[in-house]
Amino acid sequence: MLDQLWTHKGLPAESVFLNFRKLLDNILTPYMVMDTELIIIYANDAYLQTVERSLNDIVGRYIFDSFPDSDERVAEVRATFLETLDGQPTKLERQFFEFEHADGTSSTKCWQCVQTPYYGPDGDVIYIIQHAEDVTAAVALEQKNDMVARELDHRVKNMFAVVQSVAALSSQRAETADDFREDFIARLAAMSRTYDALSSADWNGLQLSEIFRAELDQYGGAPSTRIGLSGPDIRFGPRASQDASMVFHELATNAAKYGCFSTATGRLDISWHIDRAANKLEIEWAESGMSGITEPVELGFGSQLTNFMPTVSVERIYRPEGLVVRASMDLPAVRQPKTFDMDAQRA
Repeated sequence: MLDQLWTHKGLPAESVFLNFRKLLDNILTPYMVMDTELIIIYANDAYLQTVERSLNDIVGRYIFDSFPDSDERVAEVRATFLETLDGQPTKLERQFFEFEHADGTSSTKCWQCVQTPYYGPDGDVIYIIQHAEDVTAAVALEQKNDMVARELDHRVKNMFAVVQSVAALSSQRAETADDFREDFIARLAAMSRTYDALSSADWNGLQLSEIFRAELDQYGGAPSTRIGLSGPDIRFGPRASQDASMVFHELATNAAKYGCFSTATGRLDISWHIDRAANKLEIEWAESGMSGITEPVELGFGSQLTNFMPTVSVERIYRPEGLVVRASMDLPAVRQPKTFDMDAQRA
């Protein structure tokens, strides 16, 4: 391997030879040099650090022996190198590959490489100088941003659809414009609280107990002397969190108007458990401490909401001492998955 490379004949005489090692050894970005047989003859420190190899590991070896890949990928990249040997600068865009680390583990990497032909004194290409750039982190960030943009678009569309539905249902129940405005604003506020909580949780869903507490906070909080909560930890997915929040808001609002929160002696007990055999989540909302409770003539807003949830079955029991609501729902439909596959995909 020459320590000096022949420079362009148009340069001053004193620079006929360029100190190759002094130039590339001190460059902070990865550079590697191959001869016309695609044998690695040089790599700077930045390149060696990137590939986690020593110079002795790769110098003097065929490029695809040092970095093996599938036959298809080898053929594609080799064709690019041959173009460079024909005198054409080339670029390998975003090459995904399984990288074997020095410790024996592997991970998916993404590189971009530019190959520049180097000409000898006789005008023939004698070397390929490759500038390699590890863009794995940049590609992962780009993929994450794309995913966030798609998810945001989906959530915004979903939010508008929910607002439209809430407005339509609220208008059916309201007797006056003031009633509509009051109920609609309260329901939007409930939605806003849920969105704030989901945003704070990076949209990883909410604990069921968190959803209950958020809706019951204005009635003294839970647990308290008037409110009891009992059940295992279970995290709802984002969509299920929004749906549950709306339903529980309606139940709490009705309890304030007609139920346990409308009288000093009223009490609310909420319990839930998982039916492993049926793969269901069972929730019970039980109001007590009242008298004379009867079934309403018309279907309420909360009842209409649950009719739009096909994976939820609801039973309402109107006892004289208070309303009992039992809900059963498919666990996979509401539960937040424990893990997400965020690995970069091959191009």
